[in-house]
Amino acid sequence: MSSNGLDASTRIVVAAFWFVVLLGVPFWWKTTEVYRASLPLAEIDTWQTWQASNKKLNKLVENSSNFICISAEICKLSLPTTFTIHLPSPWSYSPSELENQLHVIQRDLSTVEDESSCVNFPLILNGVPWEMPTSWRDNLEAIFSENKDAPTGTYHIYIGPSQLETPYEYSIIIGVHRSHILQMNDITPETIDGALRTLLPLIFLKDQDSLSQMACKGAESDKYDMNSIRTLKYSPRYQVTFSLMNNDPRGISVDWNIRDSMKSKLMQHYASLSMKPQFKNRADKPSYYYFNPEHLPHFVNSAEWNLASTISSYPTINLILYVPSPEETPLRIHDSKEQPLLTNAFLIPRWGGVVIKNPSKKALAEKQLNFTKKDLQPIMKIFVAQLRSLMGIPNINSMADKMPSTVNATFMSSPITGITTLEKDQLIRHRTVENMVNAIATLHSLQQLVTEIPKMVVLDHIALQVQQSLNALQLACDVLSQGKYTPALQYSIEAIELSEKAFFDPTMVSMLYFPDEHKYAIYMPLFVPISVPLVMALLKEVKNISKQRKEKRNLKVE
Repeated sequence: MSSNGLDASTRIVVAAFWFVVLLGVPFWWKTTEVYRASLPLAEIDTWQTWQASNKKLNKLVENSSNFICISAEICKLSLPTTFTIHLPSPWSYSPSELENQLHVIQRDLSTVEDESSCVNFPLILNGVPWEMPTSWRDNLEAIFSENKDAPTGTYHIYIGPSQLETPYEYSIIIGVHRSHILQMNDITPETIDGALRTLLPLIFLKDQDSLSQMACKGAESDKYDMNSIRTLKYSPRYQVTFSLMNNDPRGISVDWNIRDSMKSKLMQHYASLSMKPQFKNRADKPSYYYFNPEHLPHFVNSAEWNLASTISSYPTINLILYVPSPEETPLRIHDSKEQPLLTNAFLIPRWGGVVIKNPSKKALAEKQLNFTKKDLQPIMKIFVAQLRSLMGIPNINSMADKMPSTVNATFMSSPITGITTLEKDQLIRHRTVENMVNAIATLHSLQQLVTEIPKMVVLDHIALQVQQSLNALQLACDVLSQGKYTPALQYSIEAIELSEKAFFDPTMVSMLYFPDEHKYAIYMPLFVPISVPLVMALLKEVKNISKQRKEKRNLKVE
C-alpha cells in the first residue's frame, strides 16, 4: 500500500471482498427469510364481525406479508322451522280463511331480518286437510310413526277433537318422532290460532334465545350459562366408561351385573376418598354421613383413582357407581338447602357423573354386595340422565311444568334410544351453531397469532386448511338457510376440525426460526470484525480518489 493510497492489487482484493458482500448479503437475507403462505385474513375478519354486524365488509390488508386480500359477504344465519298443520276434513270454514290465519301466525312468530341479531328464525306454516279415520284415537302409534323420516326442523301437527270433556282448552301429545297430536274441544281458526301461538314457542321454538346468544356473542355466552359450562365440547366420538368403586374391599366385597344392563367396556377399582365425610347425628332419625355441595368437586380422588384409558384418544365420560365403606355408611349428598338428595348422585361438569349406593344392612352383615340387573335399573336411569346432561340434550319434559293451566301436555319418551327426535333436532341445531362459532373463534385466534409474530412460519397445508374451514363455514350457512340441518351439521364439523388442525399444527411452533433478533445476535460477531477493515479501506480509497481528482483540477487551472 503506497502513501498515496492502495496499489492496484490491493484495490482488486478490496473490490472482490465488497463484490462478495454486496452480492451475498441479499442472497443470505432471502435464504433466511421465513416462509409465510397466503392466509385469507380479510375473510377471517369478515366472519369475526359476523357476530356483531350484517353488512358487507371490504377490508384491505397490507400485502407486505403475502396475505390475500378478500372481499366477503357476512353470513346471515337462518334457522327455519316448518310446520304442517293437518286439519280434519271437511273443514267447517273456508280454506282461504285458515290460510290467512296461518300466514298471520307465521309472520308474528318468525324472527326474520332482525338487524339487531346475527341470526334469523323463519317460521313456515302450511295447512293441509286430514282425512281423519273414525277410530283414529285407537291408532295413535300409526300417526306418530307416519312422518318419522321427515327432515330435521320439519314437524307435523294433527288436529282432532278432544276425546272427553276436560277442563283443558286443548291437549297436545308430543310424539317420539316428528308427528304430534293436538286435541281441541272446538276447532275453529280462532282456537287454532290461540293453540299454535301458545304451544309453538313453548315446545318447538324454545331454544331460539340460547341459539341467538351463542351465535351473536360467541364464547362470551358460555361464561354464565350453566348448560354450556356443564356440556362437553364437540368431539366426533366419546368414550363412556362405567366404573364400580369400592371404598373398602376388606369390609365388603362388591360386584355388579353391568354387562346385562349395558354392553360396554368396564373398569373396576378399589379406591378411597380423598376427604372424610361429615357426620350428622339425629336423635329422632337415623344418623348418616354426608357431603355438602362445596365438597363435591373434591370427591373424585384423582391421585389414586386411575380412570384414564388408553382405548382411544377421544374424550372420556366417566360414570361411577360408588359404594362407601361400612364405617361411612350411609353416605348421602346434600343439596344447597342442606337436605339429602333423593337420587344421591351428582354431576361433574364436562367430566362425568357419580352415583352413591349405600349397601343394605344385610349386605353389610354378609360382607357381600351383588348388583343384579334389576338393582341396576334405577342406577342406569340416573346414568342416562347424567349422560344426557353432559351431551347437552335438552329436556323436553321440563316444558310440562311451564304449560298454562288451560293446556294438558304429554311428552312421550323414547325407551330405546333415550332421546326423542325433537330433542335430537334441538341438539343438532345447537351443535351446528356451536361448531360454527368455535371455528370462527379458532380461526380468529390463529389470525392474531400470525399477525403478532411476523416471523412465524405458515406452510401451504395450513393455509389450505384455513381456506377449507372458511369454505365449510360458508357451506354450512348456505344449507342452513335452506333448512338442511344434517348437511349443515356435517359442514360445521368439518369447519371446526380443520380450524383446530391448523391452529394446533406442530409446524406453527417448531419452525419459528430466523427472526431478525436471532440474525443480528448470530451474525454480528462474524460480520463486524470483517466489515471494519473493509469499510476503512473503502473510505481511505474514496478519500484518495477524491484527493487525486482535486489535484488534477488544480493542474488544469494552472
